[in-house]
Amino acid sequence: MKVYPLKFEEQFVKPILDNGVSKVVQFSFPPGKVLEKHKTSSDILVFVLQGRIQFSANEEVTLQAGDMVSLEKNVEHSLKALEQSLVILVLTPSPTAHSIFKPQSSQ
Repeated sequence: MKVYPLKFEEQFVKPILDNGVSKVVQFSFPPGKVLEKHKTSSDILVFVLQGRIQFSANEEVTLQAGDMVSLEKNVEHSLKALEQSLVILVLTPSPTAHSIFKPQSSQ
């Protein structure tokens, strides 16, 4: 068993783990930071652990700490931090390539 501390960091994107089934990525959003429209070849779960974000896909929603949104693969989406926010992204299945970052080996 391994414990992964999830906390706001200076590093914007931090891959947490990739076990071949799912990939988990931490995003530390400063207020106003935008992730422009993009899509991925994986289904995604977006968990807001801290702060508030505006998530746009087929519709626009405001998510706050404790909220989660799910999205199917190949759906264009974007995100804007309304305040300092810590967001966890789970991609399933683990992608071989992703539009935001290059895959990295397991940690």
